[in-house]
Amino acid sequence: SGGRAKKTKSGGDEPEPEIPMLQRVRDGLLFNSGTSDEGNRKRRVNLVHRLDRGASGCLLFAYANDDDDDEKEDEEDGIDDEGIISSDDDSDSSGINSSGSRRRKSSTAILQAALASPNATKTYVALVRGEGILHGQDLRTKGWFKVERPIKDERCRLNNATTSFRFVAGQPYDEGNDMPRASLVLARPETGRWHQVRRHLNGLSHPILGDTSHGSSKTNREWKERRNMPGERTCLHLARLELPPNEAAPDGIDVCCPLEGDMMRMMEVYLPQVLQEAEPMLAEEGIRLRPDPTNDRVMVLPYEVPKVDSERLQAVTRLNEQGVKILSRGEHHVVVEKPPAVVCHHSAWTGTRSEERRLYEPTPMLQRVRDAVGRRVNVIHRLDRGASGCLVFSFADDESASLDSDSGVGATTAMMNSMASSDAQKTYVALVHGDGKWNGEDLLQKGWFTIDVPVKDENGKTIDGSFTDLRFVATADLSDDAAQDAAGASACIVLARPKTGRWHQVRQHLAYAVGHPILGDSTHGLSRTNRIWRERRGMLKERVCLHLTRIVLPATKFTPRGIEASCPLPNDMMNMIVNHMPALMEDSGAILFEEGCLAHPDACI
Repeated sequence: SGGRAKKTKSGGDEPEPEIPMLQRVRDGLLFNSGTSDEGNRKRRVNLVHRLDRGASGCLLFAYANDDDDDEKEDEEDGIDDEGIISSDDDSDSSGINSSGSRRRKSSTAILQAALASPNATKTYVALVRGEGILHGQDLRTKGWFKVERPIKDERCRLNNATTSFRFVAGQPYDEGNDMPRASLVLARPETGRWHQVRRHLNGLSHPILGDTSHGSSKTNREWKERRNMPGERTCLHLARLELPPNEAAPDGIDVCCPLEGDMMRMMEVYLPQVLQEAEPMLAEEGIRLRPDPTNDRVMVLPYEVPKVDSERLQAVTRLNEQGVKILSRGEHHVVVEKPPAVVCHHSAWTGTRSEERRLYEPTPMLQRVRDAVGRRVNVIHRLDRGASGCLVFSFADDESASLDSDSGVGATTAMMNSMASSDAQKTYVALVHGDGKWNGEDLLQKGWFTIDVPVKDENGKTIDGSFTDLRFVATADLSDDAAQDAAGASACIVLARPKTGRWHQVRQHLAYAVGHPILGDSTHGLSRTNRIWRERRGMLKERVCLHLTRIVLPATKFTPRGIEASCPLPNDMMNMIVNHMPALMEDSGAILFEEGCLAHPDACI
């Protein structure tokens, strides 16, 4: 039985990690081979078909362990990994060799073929908007009827699609008793197209309740806000699954998943007339509304939801509650302040929605800015997760309408080109480990100087032509207890202006070219130094002390005056300076103010 993969409440206000059904079934099944060393090995499974995220009902799996055993037997019989007899001379296109042997199929492939056969039946129950009347015709009197209408797939390719429907029961809107207009419908798709049942029902002007892609947003909102429909629910339930006999299931498969749970509660409270009228008709179709207590074949698999780290979750919640600070805004762009520990957008680094680590990931800046300005936006550049400072976005909703007729590019591309030009300037301020001296040279006396040292990309490949301008502003020798360790004895404030945009360029140049790694840099920095600053000096856990304090971009058609924005040092970095290195502020306040790092020369917390 496949349920909706949504975050629910469990023992308080802690949401469960979003674990897909594949992993839930795998973890719930214990494979017992009869030997002591494998007695507790998890039994791997393969999905035979899928259900939409908001849908529920029967979900068929094949044992992947059995497929592995078949492959081993195939190898012994001279069959290769593709399931094809390995002797090319004795095989033909039919899959039968001269000895009469056949290719062997895995149980997964056999069940998928059975499910795709015309003898297989999938019967869905759907709750839809509407009382079953279309163009004056009562669909409830038609019995089973077919809808043959091509629909587009995810890539907008048109495919033939056929679905049989039976409108079982419906009720009109009852204003006096506040009963909604809705119907219960059975659906049997004969082809397997993307969102086929949902789109065909929408074509009949009876969209499924909760369907955010093909349904009615007004109706969905009403059911969620007033009638207790779960937030991520699509009221579509695979109630019965019938497969013909096959090699993997010689007797065939005929299983029913009762309609208990949220859909039943919705009908009992808001659609009692529909429920009463539909129950005998559903029984005729072999569909149960409630579990059969005499069925001893039903088994509830044990499953333990991973424990949630409450402290981390609360920290994420606090971070998500912070507003977005807008530094500059124009007709086609907006510049905001990015806080540390927040990514610019989701990627492989943050994982998928089904992975536990996503639960502890704050909302990315892309979504934060979109919600703050009420418009779709595109990221023009990125900042590392632990860094902070100016972040530029373009407005994406007017992209096609505002194309430059001469160059054929939109605002996003134009601003990216502006960011990459030699006239663009990004000024970072960094807190680094070290005393300002490197190979006997006092870097504080050099003013601005250029580093031209190759750096490595994400894959370890060396990239030449990497330039960064640096200026060591001030240094401080620390005097607290942690300073007794050389790893925490000194620190500097450094300004950096990268001239090229390589991976971790500023971080690599400071760490390897001048021997002053950034505090908090777990990739190129010093773990002992970072630990001292986190545990004893209050540096944020996921902080890299690198802050984009000022950005200047040349003019484009979409930004005729260019873009210029400043972002003063954030509170966490200021706290580190004021509480542990107050002399740094005295020595560098005027210079930092001049570069836009401080709101005024004598700034303090």
